[in-house]
Amino acid sequence: MRRGFTPTFFKEKMEKLSNSIKETIQQQGWKRLLLAVSGGLDSICLAHFFISNKDVLDIEWIGIVHVHHGLREGTADRDAKFVQNFADKFKCNFYLKKLDGVALKNANGSLEENARDARYEVLRQFAAENRADAILTAHHAGDQAETLYLRLRRGVSLAGLRGIQSVNIPQPRSGTGTVALFRPFLNVTREELAEYASQNNLQWCEDESNADIKFARNQIRHASLPRLERAYPGAASQLCRIATKGSLAYEKIMAVADKIFTPLVVSRTDGLTLDTKKGKVSLQNGMDEIFRLWLDRQGYRFPVGAFKGKALLNDIRNQTYRTRFIAKNRNIIRICEERDSIDF
Repeated sequence: MRRGFTPTFFKEKMEKLSNSIKETIQQQGWKRLLLAVSGGLDSICLAHFFISNKDVLDIEWIGIVHVHHGLREGTADRDAKFVQNFADKFKCNFYLKKLDGVALKNANGSLEENARDARYEVLRQFAAENRADAILTAHHAGDQAETLYLRLRRGVSLAGLRGIQSVNIPQPRSGTGTVALFRPFLNVTREELAEYASQNNLQWCEDESNADIKFARNQIRHASLPRLERAYPGAASQLCRIATKGSLAYEKIMAVADKIFTPLVVSRTDGLTLDTKKGKVSLQNGMDEIFRLWLDRQGYRFPVGAFKGKALLNDIRNQTYRTRFIAKNRNIIRICEERDSIDF
């Protein structure tokens, strides 16, 4: 038993975690889960926990996906084989996808973001092929603190103050289905995961790239947050609490936004269509930002200040942001992606 963990404390922690996860799964009605497993401590604990508690959680099917990014020589192949052996040991469905590492490095944007986006696209594809209800990742309390610290340093809106969400169910668009994202370990520390691994005799792989501080998140994990924690003990826990409070505030504001903007929706086919004749909506006194956050929730992200200076929703004119378009024709406003159609 590791320092700071008594048998009673750890047992109660695991029972509370199991009950919380079961409640979420039952509320959502999930029966088929796809687990993202890199082979590290966090994801091996995730896989072992759900495989071991499959019957208790009333899960019908579990699949394990490992994404090989093609960025590391030798150890990446080792990790893929390790996860495959783990899945075979527990007689669990296993899926492997190897990405083009050169293409990830040469693409626009940061390598971190490119790899993450490609990884989630692979997960969504395997989820669709296997009719999974949710994709599970092993993000834990340390990841939550790092995420909020990074966002605060860069600048963040109310949506960003929520940190990582435990359950994320994307809005369906253009008649397509969606798959939920579930991060069940967000309230679990890495120390607690290490204790779980110890008690269950679990082995895992160490990804040497996690120690490379040229990546922003690694720099925060190994330098910035430890320095902050030394100066202000408990700072990481406070960041997690801020994320929880930010999430509660965001949900309350979005509930109000839904009452204001949803009645204007006349279609969600090939984008989002609003009719401003259905209600006179002011964008003053901060409502421009509320509208932006509401659009973001519908799956159409625009930058902070995109609608600043507009008195009414009807004052919005044609504009473009990356692949997103807003087209205005009299009282009709169409918001869509580049691949969607604008019929006027």
